[in-house]
Parts: sequence; C-alpha cells; structure tokens
Amino acid sequence: MGLMTLSERPEMARKIQVLLPDVVQTLQDANKHIRMKALLVFQSVVGHMERTKASHVALQLSGKLLPLFDDECSQLRELSIRLFKDLIKAVVCCDKRRMKNKVWRGLVPLLFHMSDQTQSVAKVSEEALLAVAEILKWEELKDLIQAQQTWRITECLLVKDRRRVEKYLHQSMPYLKDAQASLREAAIKFIGLAARHSRNQSKEELSEICRALQAMEEDSEASICSLAAQTVLILTSSRARHSLSRSLWVLRCWPC
Repeated sequence: MGLMTLSERPEMARKIQVLLPDVVQTLQDANKHIRMKALLVFQSVVGHMERTKASHVALQLSGKLLPLFDDECSQLRELSIRLFKDLIKAVVCCDKRRMKNKVWRGLVPLLFHMSDQTQSVAKVSEEALLAVAEILKWEELKDLIQAQQTWRITECLLVKDRRRVEKYLHQSMPYLKDAQASLREAAIKFIGLAARHSRNQSKEELSEICRALQAMEEDSEASICSLAAQTVLILTSSRARHSLSRSLWVLRCWPC
C-alpha cells in the first residue's frame, strides 16, 4: 500500500524504480490482492519513467504478465492485460525487434480473451491485441481487429506465420478446461482450424487433439458438446481424405 501511494507521485515513482525486481516477485504471490497492488505499482512507475527506461522494463516484464491473463479474478486479468498493452506501447525503436520476439506468445491468450465474459476484459484484450499487431506491423490483422471479425482474425493469425501453428495449438489446449464457457468454445474453434493448418502434424498428435475434444462432449454446455463433436468429425474426415489422396497419388506414380 505504501509503494502504491509513493508511486503516484512522479518524483517518488522515479526513486523506487530500484525496487521493481522485488515487486516482480510478488506477481507469483498466492494472495490476489498483493498481485493486484504490484500491477498497480508497475503501471504507475512505468508511467513516470523516461521512455528508454520504460522500454527496458517492458522487455523484462512483458513475459511475466502472461500467466495472469488467465487468472480466475477478472480484475487481475484486466490489470495484467492493460499493463501488457501499455508496455508494448512504451517500447522505443531500438528495442522493438526484441519485443517482437516476446509478444507473439500473447496472441492466442488475447484472442481468446476477446470472448471473455467480463466485458472490460474483452475490451482491453482487443486493445492489447491491436497493440501487438501494430508492433508486429501486421496491417491485415489490425484491420480485422478493428472490424471485430474474430473468425478471420484466427485465420489471419494461422496463415501469417505457419511456423508457429504447432506452438499456437499447444497454447490453446489448456483453454479447453477454462472455467468460462465462452473461452472453451473459442478454444475448440481455434484448435479445429489450427489443426487443419498444421503442416507437420503426426497421426499421434491428431489423435491426442481428438481425444481432448472428445472429452469436451461431456461438457456442461450443450452447445460446446455439439461443437466438439462436429470438430472431431471434421478433423478425422479431413485426415481420411488426405490419406486417400496420398494413396491415389502413390498409385499414379507407381511404375507399370
């Protein structure tokens, strides 16, 4: 509480910058109120920093905020995502390349939280995703976010950087167990599309994805049960068609 009060005064905020590494440690505290206060301290201190120093903090802190995006407390989700957005905007030109290598990990969580049941979290997630698109210089993604075309945002994300599709799939799987039905639904849709975009997916990996989706057929929400079943059917049918096409190609190429 004392640090929060001090951080609101510009001259004191600059003096307590040396304490920020210790404040970072409190982001892992079990007490949600302590984590919230830590985020507020960061928000205030970074706001009073010189741009170059704020940029350095942004590089160090941005990755540590990601676990908080999925916290059960909606206030923590909102504060962490808002700070993430502010940190991206604080990065100076010489640090932008390094920041680009960090922010891609926030793409999938932010996309999902655009469907957050808490309206303020959904709104700030959209704003943060737009900030990520800006620093990555993905103009098409920016346009789709501004137009709120969620399905096309997913398609753009998967097509834009196919090398990361497997990592996006890995990131999305835990959301199948999220407490919010809207995020579980978003995850099923994303996984269904991402699995079809995956280039090097093995039969075992597809089976693992299908097993996870089949477990969703017992979900408490009937619409999610139906969506999961349809997605499994599409994925298995696509795999079967691919196998048949490959077999026919082999037969055509086989010497007579």
